Amino acid sequence: MVTKSIRLTDVEAAELHDFVVRTGQAEAAVLRRAALGGLRAERLEAGIAAYLRGADTQAAADLAGMPRAQFLHELMACGVTVLRGPSTVLEEAAYLEELLGDERLRVAVEAVAAEDAREAGPLG
Repeated sequence: MVTKSIRLTDVEAAELHDFVVRTGQAEAAVLRRAALGGLRAERLEAGIAAYLRGADTQAAADLAGMPRAQFLHELMACGVTVLRGPSTVLEEAAYLEELLGDERLRVAVEAVAAEDAREAGPLG
């Protein structure tokens, strides 16, 4: 384990002491949870800011220190727009196929698109 130290003002130290006394928790445990909770909040805030500045969701999730799916959930919980317009599974699959260069996915996307076109008829 690594030991870190922080400096608190008299007011901050009194607030910490009051909390420790009222809860009966060990001061070190309270400080550790507060530091890690604060770090998680800082990382999430930095990830969201990076996303809003144009970073892709994976890079922003990495900065936030969480999996991409969890980061997307956090974005939605914060009211951040993730998709700029309506989207379909087919559109998303086509995007992934292009991004990943996955041949099987390309074939599947083309097959579904062809079926959709047949169902829509000549007038679309």
